[in-house]
Amino acid sequence: MDENNILKVMGENIRIARTQKGYTQDKLAELLNTSDKFISMVERGASGLSITTLVNLCNILNIEPNTLFNGIIKYAGNEDTYIINNLSTLTAEDKAFVNSVMNYIIHKGSK
Repeated sequence: MDENNILKVMGENIRIARTQKGYTQDKLAELLNTSDKFISMVERGASGLSITTLVNLCNILNIEPNTLFNGIIKYAGNEDTYIINNLSTLTAEDKAFVNSVMNYIIHKGSK
């Protein structure tokens, strides 16, 4: 994957995480001590982030780094990691639904 595509995918992942948290670009910029124009550039894939900003972003949005790298880093042959990475991108409501489905599958044989 080339650098432009990496930045676009990461930017989309950041946008999704930001909106799931209920933050505007202005609010996220304020919390990151940067500008809303910079947040817009990052979300469009026009700019990257420093490691420090990535860490701060994860802490502010209360997300795992995997959320930001979902769709960028490939884990060949590791379905558990693939599932975990995809789960990290879901809303709390969707996670609760997936959890109820998993519980049903896990416990269906014990009934």
